[in-house]
Amino acid sequence: STLIKVGNTEILIDAGSRQNSAGTIAPYVKQFCTDGVLEYVIATHADQDHISGFVGTKEHTGIFESFVCQTIIDFPLTDKTSQVYQNYVEKRDAEVQAGAVHYTALDCWNNANGAQRTYTLSDGITMNFLYQKFYEEKTSDENDYSVCMLLSQGENHYLFTGDLEEKGEASLVENNELPKCVLFKAGHHGSKTSSTSALLEKI
Repeated sequence: STLIKVGNTEILIDAGSRQNSAGTIAPYVKQFCTDGVLEYVIATHADQDHISGFVGTKEHTGIFESFVCQTIIDFPLTDKTSQVYQNYVEKRDAEVQAGAVHYTALDCWNNANGAQRTYTLSDGITMNFLYQKFYEEKTSDENDYSVCMLLSQGENHYLFTGDLEEKGEASLVENNELPKCVLFKAGHHGSKTSSTSALLEKI
């Protein structure tokens, strides 16, 4: 789970790792998101340890119910049928009914259905959704469905790739002009299956 604050705009990427994790995540976010509004929420992929905190429990209210989430951006594809995933969809759709807008990363890349490939967060600061082929192609590795985002602040670039693994990283490199980055949130929790040479040499 990553919170990015740009002035009065907050972006929350993922909310793991179990549903009761909301009891830790929500109070932490409230320290920085003092108006109760998360302008952007990104769910990178449907694995439990990335979406559970959006749902929460009876004792620990999830992110979707703890905050007004204005724009929700998530994964175009998944093979998940788990109860946690179903709960995520239910809570996400309830947030949409309450006024949020929901796009997939593919919508963003294609500037489709009202979504944007690039969002201006502040003067000179942009949130840019990148393309990788598993937005549109099925894979046996759920991690490779991950949403990829580049935050740019002038010449400073920050890359977030969820749990993207080797094949996904190869596609990310192939399909985008990636800049040198001052920060890379290590893919798949720093696992040996990610942060491949092909990607690291570019960024």
